[in-house]
Amino acid sequence: MNKKVIYILTNPSFPQYVKIGYADDVIDRVDRLNNNPGLPYSFRIYATYEVNERLDDLKLHKMIDALNPTLRTKEEIDGKQRKREFYAMSAEVAYNIFEAMAEISGTKNRLHLWKADAKQKAEEENAEEVRELNINRHRFKEITFSSSLTGKTYYSKTNPDGSLGIFEKDTTEEVVSFSNPSKKQIVRTALIDLGFEGDNTKTLYQLMHQLEKAVLK
Repeated sequence: MNKKVIYILTNPSFPQYVKIGYADDVIDRVDRLNNNPGLPYSFRIYATYEVNERLDDLKLHKMIDALNPTLRTKEEIDGKQRKREFYAMSAEVAYNIFEAMAEISGTKNRLHLWKADAKQKAEEENAEEVRELNINRHRFKEITFSSSLTGKTYYSKTNPDGSLGIFEKDTTEEVVSFSNPSKKQIVRTALIDLGFEGDNTKTLYQLMHQLEKAVLK
């Protein structure tokens, strides 16, 4: 498919997010994303919407940001805020936005929903099994803590998918998995602030359980 499109991509590695962006060739774009060896699972195309101009996705980003600015992942680098193409919403919700946009403009013929192939379905099923195991293995307590690394106060809880949720207390925005500083750095510094070693060889979950004990003792 070599057409200008705005796309919705999903990835079982982080099911709570979708990637919304632009591509001249969406298949080539996904192939390049999937060359990253650090991803446990591959991106797949969930839907595409054909457009006439390059970077029309920026208009869609602006619209979603105006409706709910907390959905889009952000990070701060060298004092500057950087917005990413990941949104905290389901693929179904993202598709509904595309569908409404297509209906309003009378261009539903440009909207295409892609079916997962056998490999993609197998990856999604495997990722779901892993998440269920994690939910049973990890139960995080709800605590409030501060980290001198950012100068902010946070609260934690177990997300519906079993992952560790860390949220800024003032804004209630979740610290995303690929944030800078990372969840691990924030939690490790919080432990050091409390007089603990903050062993960098420990996993995020190990550090979090140690922090829970320190805060709740």
